[in-house]
Amino acid sequence: MGLIEVFAVVISVGFGYLFFRLIKPKSDSRNIPLDYAQLFFAWSLFISTSVTMPQFLITPNEAHLFMWLSRSLPFGLIAFIAGFVYGKFK
Repeated sequence: MGLIEVFAVVISVGFGYLFFRLIKPKSDSRNIPLDYAQLFFAWSLFISTSVTMPQFLITPNEAHLFMWLSRSLPFGLIAFIAGFVYGKFK
């Protein structure tokens, strides 16, 4: 693994962490299902960004960007629903 690949992974994890911090619940809002839904969605977006974004940073083209979007949105929706259901039954 070369220096460019390591740099791309570090930048991708940084973007994933930024998305995680922006989406996760900011405070205890007493709406537990929505808090868990946001938290699950934030983790899903962090993971998908960390895994698929390095390919876009190494060779930036619309195919890699679309691959990131096509993985982040459906899995994010599933994570949001799973978090909401988990919060309802907790």
